[in-house]
Amino acid sequence: MFSFRPNYIAKYIIISLDFDGVLAHGLNAKLKYAKKWFNLDLSLSQTKKEGFEKLVKKLGKQLNYRSLMDPLNEEHIMEYELPLGCLQILEKLYSEGFRFVIITARNNHDSPYAVEFVKHKLGHLIKNIHNTRNESKNKFVKLLKPRVHIDDTLENLIELQNENVHLGYYRQPENEHINFKSNERIQEINSWNEFYVFCQKIKLLHEAICWKYDLENNYHHNELLFNFLRKLHQNTKNQLLKEYSEFKHGNLSNFKFA
Repeated sequence: MFSFRPNYIAKYIIISLDFDGVLAHGLNAKLKYAKKWFNLDLSLSQTKKEGFEKLVKKLGKQLNYRSLMDPLNEEHIMEYELPLGCLQILEKLYSEGFRFVIITARNNHDSPYAVEFVKHKLGHLIKNIHNTRNESKNKFVKLLKPRVHIDDTLENLIELQNENVHLGYYRQPENEHINFKSNERIQEINSWNEFYVFCQKIKLLHEAICWKYDLENNYHHNELLFNFLRKLHQNTKNQLLKEYSEFKHGNLSNFKFA
């Protein structure tokens, strides 16, 4: 049966996702095998490259981060964990018109193992995986035109601040020591439920703008929509959502910008 879709409703909305620390959490695997292979009791921050290499240098061990990560990827990638709520929220977003791509900064050695993990755990939701091969993620954001990008590495998000994309910082326990507060460009996200709300706000605001100004809601207008939203005061955003809610006879008033 033919289903009419008005211009202000997007056919789909692209979200780009980092792999390590967002879709696949290797914390427990790193802790387990650092102890088993090297008799190292790592703190949370020492599961990251900088912290790990500071520790082994201090202890005088002839190791580096690759000593841990290469065999971990080769033999134990399936012990990486999907974060709590990740699968359920991705499935919910997918059913609501969102589509996903992965932009990962893994090297050539590590990339195939990420592909294997995604195929096994998330293959029904995610088909496109892009490895930057040590290039900036900016190039891939420009090419893929996502409306939202989520990453657990703050430096990656800072590099993307000049792109037309809404940015989410997914803070994992091993990043608790990093001093960061949400700002107008990067929103801190602490759970997949928060990520769902974040994506829904962007979706609704884009719909509201396209409805009010008679625009086609598609990726060709990403830049226009993004720049339009950046100029709006938070109260104006809430008013726009209220008008759109009244038009649709729904109740979207709970989507407030603090």
